[in-house]
Amino acid sequence: MKFCLPLLSLLVFTGVSFADDWPQFQGPTRAGISGATGLNLSKWEVDSPPVVWGKSLSEGFGGAAIKGGDVFLVDRDSDVSDKLLCLSLEDGSEKWSYSFEFPGKLPFPGSRGVPLVEDDAVYFVGGFGQVFRINRETHKADWIVSIQDQYGAAPPKWGWAQSVVKVGDVIIVPAMAAETGLIGLDSRSGKELWKTEGFGDSHSNPAVLTLHGVEQAVFVATKREGELKLGTTISVAPETGKVLWKTDAYFNSIPIPFPTKVTEELVFLTGGYGDGSCMVRVTKSGEEWKVEKVFALPQGTQVHPPFVIGDHIYLLANENANHNGEARKTGGLMCLDFDGKTIWQTGDKPFMGRGNMILVDGHLLIQDGEVGYLRSVKPSPEGYKEVAMTDVFGKKAEVDEDVAKQVAAGREVIKMPDFKYWSPMALADGRLIMRGQDQLKCLDLRVK
Repeated sequence: MKFCLPLLSLLVFTGVSFADDWPQFQGPTRAGISGATGLNLSKWEVDSPPVVWGKSLSEGFGGAAIKGGDVFLVDRDSDVSDKLLCLSLEDGSEKWSYSFEFPGKLPFPGSRGVPLVEDDAVYFVGGFGQVFRINRETHKADWIVSIQDQYGAAPPKWGWAQSVVKVGDVIIVPAMAAETGLIGLDSRSGKELWKTEGFGDSHSNPAVLTLHGVEQAVFVATKREGELKLGTTISVAPETGKVLWKTDAYFNSIPIPFPTKVTEELVFLTGGYGDGSCMVRVTKSGEEWKVEKVFALPQGTQVHPPFVIGDHIYLLANENANHNGEARKTGGLMCLDFDGKTIWQTGDKPFMGRGNMILVDGHLLIQDGEVGYLRSVKPSPEGYKEVAMTDVFGKKAEVDEDVAKQVAAGREVIKMPDFKYWSPMALADGRLIMRGQDQLKCLDLRVK
């Protein structure tokens, strides 16, 4: 299998390596890629990876970050407070916590986002728009910035669902106020360094991409003005907030997945809600940037970003519109080429819902967003190659009973129950952290 150069640099290892920490959303490079090798990724029928510990949580979607043997995640305690937890990676015991009281209930209750962890501090964004820097020594807030108070922003549809992005000493956060779009905050003080004009709202995350040698933060948003619907993809310089380019080539009513770099000039934009995907070409001549649409697709992935592996794009084409009946056959894991041609698609066999994927040692680990099964898949343009599966959250008996009733009723397309296991995963030191609403599980993928 041929890998693109950035991926190849992460996968050329010999022997066994448990790789780096997973200190932020989508891991060390924000791309959902682990450099670990030598893990048990396929021999699960005989040696299923053990769940070494679990922890009960409030319901929610907030995923974990891992650094130095500590697991960090945000929980939403009884619709009263946001709670940052620090747990032991070894046994799940609580080391310390930080709580911030802010009563309220968001649609789809619970926490969102993933903390960003450094040696001395943890950063996170609460669902009601507070941005935090928590001191790892004192376990108190060094600073808190309220986006609602400081920028007059109303919560987006499901609140702020972003994870903190940090470039150098700049924290990049979507304010999504009428007059303010993205903001850059000083990581040490929380002081505003820059802001852009308003461009609507979003549940997506800024993606730090390097295009034509220029590092930039690219963000997808949408704005409604009466009957008019406006999609905006904007690129800014992380240090200054200067707008490098923007385009209305892609519209999504509720953007969630972040933009994905395909090549130095191709960027893939995708989402759910029937708005599909598109590829844009970004070119640069001197100081002038130009953006054009290359192609559009009716399919999209609603929650999590796709992967670029070799000359192909892999995405879970699962969204609200295709979760029922015959429409499920339009979903599942898809393999596309860079011209937008579908090479293969699993449809409803398996469908896998709106779960997260990470790439580890040539395997896609996929958390089934409906029932929580963990699948190990070898990505290949030759077809779907599932090499292992395990029932992490103990739902198999319940699912089998539900499926049996549908089969007895003569249903041709089976609808799986949807437990909304949509949280992002984290992998460090051979341990995989998975969240299923009110449960956190730690799997040991190390070979015994």
